Amino acid sequence: MAVSHPDGPSRTGRFARTHPHTTGTARRVSLMHLDNLPPPPGRTGNGYGAVIFDMDGVVTDTASVHATAWKMLFDKVLPTIGGGEQVPLDADRDYRTYVDGRTCEGGVRSFLASRGIDLPEGSAGDGPDRLTVYGLGALKQRIFEEQLVQRGVAVFPDARELLVELQARNVPTALVTSSRNSHVVLDAAEVTNLFTVRVDGVDAMALSLPGKPDPDMFLEAARRLSVPPCDAIVLEDAAAGIRAAAHGGFGLVVGVDRIGVVPRLADAGADVVVTDLRDLPESSRGIDRTHGAWCGGGVVPERGVWNLAYDRFDPTHEGTREALCTLGNGYWATRGAVPGSTSNGVHYPGTYLAGVYNRLTTVLDRDSVETEHLVNAPDWTHLTVRFVDGAVLHPGSLEMLSHQQELDTRTGVLMRTNRYLAGPQQLHAAQH
Repeated sequence: MAVSHPDGPSRTGRFARTHPHTTGTARRVSLMHLDNLPPPPGRTGNGYGAVIFDMDGVVTDTASVHATAWKMLFDKVLPTIGGGEQVPLDADRDYRTYVDGRTCEGGVRSFLASRGIDLPEGSAGDGPDRLTVYGLGALKQRIFEEQLVQRGVAVFPDARELLVELQARNVPTALVTSSRNSHVVLDAAEVTNLFTVRVDGVDAMALSLPGKPDPDMFLEAARRLSVPPCDAIVLEDAAAGIRAAAHGGFGLVVGVDRIGVVPRLADAGADVVVTDLRDLPESSRGIDRTHGAWCGGGVVPERGVWNLAYDRFDPTHEGTREALCTLGNGYWATRGAVPGSTSNGVHYPGTYLAGVYNRLTTVLDRDSVETEHLVNAPDWTHLTVRFVDGAVLHPGSLEMLSHQQELDTRTGVLMRTNRYLAGPQQLHAAQH
C-alpha cells in the first residue's frame, strides 16, 4: 500500500521499504522526513507563548455595526416591553456600558436591567418574533447580519500587520468573541487563516460558556492553544473583556483604546492601554528562536558548563527556574524569584529556614501519612524598579526588551539583567 500525495501519484522515496511480513504484492511504506515535521511554536519577545485577540474593535471595525444593530433593536421593542416611556439606548455610552463584549442574551439582560425591565428568558430556539431574552437576541442577530451586508467589514491595519507578523514567527493566536458571526466576519475580512483557533458565540452556546466578564471563553481559547493563561497576552477593547482576562489570570492584559476610553480600560484591570497596536514594543511581537533548551528552558553559555543560563523570560517555566536557582547555606535559603514579585500564577517568592516546618496529613492510596513541609517564610528580597513617575517594571511587562538570568553553580551567585524601554529612555536593571 503506497502513501498517496495530493499533488501527484503515489510516491516512495529512498526511505521506503517493503514490510518484512508482507506476501504477494509488496506493500511499500513511505517514512516521514524529520525536516517535514511542523516547527515548534514561537514566542513573543517578552516570553509569552500565545496572543489572544478580541474581534470587534480590536481586529475588525464592526463595533459601530453592532452598536447600530443594538440601537435599532431597542428602538423597536422598548415601546412595547417598557411599560411606559423609556430612555432609548445610547449607541455610544449605553452600548459600551451594558452590551459591548457580551453575548446577545447577556447584552439584552444587562440593558433591560438598567431600565428596570424584566423579560422572560425563553429558550435558545426562540425566533426573532418572540418577546423573550433569547427572542430579542435572535432579532439583534438578524439586524446585525442585515447591517453587515449593507456596510461590509473593515480590518484595522495595525491588527492585520500584527497578525501577519505573529504568524510569520509561528506564535499561536486565538480569536475570542461573543459574536455568532465570527466566521462570516473573518471570511469577509480575509483574516480567517491568521488565527490558530477561534472561540465565538456559537462555541459559547454549545459548551454553555458564560460570556464576558466571565473568563471562561478566554480560558477555553487558552486550552485549545495548549498554553496556561499566565503564558498568554490578551488584547481587548471592552471593559467587560478586560475584566474577564484579568480574572482569568492571563499573563498580560492589553487594553486597545480606539475611541478615547483609556481610564475605563485601566480601571477594568488592563496592565497597559494602547491606542494603536503598532505602539506595542517589539518585545510583544514574535521571536522564532528554536534552540535546544533544558532545565526550564536553560542554555549552556559560552563561558562554561558550570553556569545555567536563561536568555529570555518564559512564564510557563518560571516556577522551575525559581526552584533551580534557589540559593542557601544549609541554614536558610532564598527562592530564585525576581525581587519584588508576588505570589501568583507565575512567581512564588519566599525564604526557607532550617527547622521551620509545618506538619500536614496527606491521604495516599486511602492511607493517611503525616509529613513535614518546609514553611515559606516572608520574602525579604522586596525591590521594585521603575522610571520616575512610571509603572513598575518587571519581566513580562510590555516595556521589557530583553531578559538574561545566569546561575554560577560553583560560586552560588545568581545574576539577572533586564533591559526596559519607556519612551526614549532605556534602563538596564542588573541584580546579583
